[in-house]
Amino acid sequence: MRINASEIFLFFLLLQSLAAAYSFSLQMSSSTTVARATSSSLNKKSTALDVLKTLNNSKRLSPYVSSGSGTAVITGASKGIGAVCAETLALTGMNVVLCVRNVEEGEKVRDSMPSWVHKNVQVRKIDLADLSSVKEAADDIINISGGKIDILVNNAGVMAPLERMETKQGMEIQFGTNHVAHHYLTRLLLPCFADNGRVVTVASEAHRTASIDFEDINSKNKYSPWGAYGQSKLANVLFAKSLQDELVRNGRDDILSLSLHPGVIATNLWQYTPSIVRPFASLFSDKTVEQGAATSVFAALVSKDDFDGGEYLSDCAVAKPSPNGKDEKGSARSRLWDTTEYMIKEAGFTMPKELV
Repeated sequence: MRINASEIFLFFLLLQSLAAAYSFSLQMSSSTTVARATSSSLNKKSTALDVLKTLNNSKRLSPYVSSGSGTAVITGASKGIGAVCAETLALTGMNVVLCVRNVEEGEKVRDSMPSWVHKNVQVRKIDLADLSSVKEAADDIINISGGKIDILVNNAGVMAPLERMETKQGMEIQFGTNHVAHHYLTRLLLPCFADNGRVVTVASEAHRTASIDFEDINSKNKYSPWGAYGQSKLANVLFAKSLQDELVRNGRDDILSLSLHPGVIATNLWQYTPSIVRPFASLFSDKTVEQGAATSVFAALVSKDDFDGGEYLSDCAVAKPSPNGKDEKGSARSRLWDTTEYMIKEAGFTMPKELV
């Protein structure tokens, strides 16, 4: 593949933008943090295991953790923060379903966990670039979970392919994988959610660079690797908010929807960046993988009392999203919800008749 010098320049420019946005979120954290959602011992350097210990010691774990029969579903759990998140949730004694594209890699993650959790961890195939695979995976998850799910962590993602790629249904691969597929998976699983369930969607500070281009949502007319990535991450933030809106509207505000920024981490997500840049990814990272999984674990396990719903988190605390992410009037997220539902139906797939 030829390396486009302008794309390399844009790559470094985005990293600079991410650093500035991350600094901004830290500066704003004191005024945007929900008091009960913080702990002096949880911060940017906290690991996923630190979060579990802190929530357990402070008795702030959600009820499904102590029930002994809770079920958590995680996409993209074969590598990186998804794998760490999966192992940490498994340590609570919950049943955990690892949804992965490569089953062999997922089984390696399970086998690397302490032997006593193996019986509670299952691996299932999902290809988020194909909605048929999403539907098959959802049916399988519902079957093995006995129709009762407590946590869904929408973690998997694609980042900045140099050339425009498409999902099997013809959507731009970042928007289709990072947003549309997770929207569809969530909708398919929601009817099986237990009381006080949780939907956690992994977004990114990259959402601050973007807006939703509803006129060219699949980037057919103009494709920018980082522009499309930012749009997909903004869609994640808006999805968390619109899902909470729909849950409230349908009388299920006991279910909590959150989005989050995990940090800048050197994981497999960098695989599509220019090959000469990839070895330097760690230089731009601000967290280890274990630290990067911390906010996902926090969002999945902390007591619901700490949130209103729809919040955006960073470093285990509520943070301000961008103005586009905040969507104060609610028009962008409502339009995105309707547009996404339409895209899925136009691709030949049906939604459950009821939200929950």
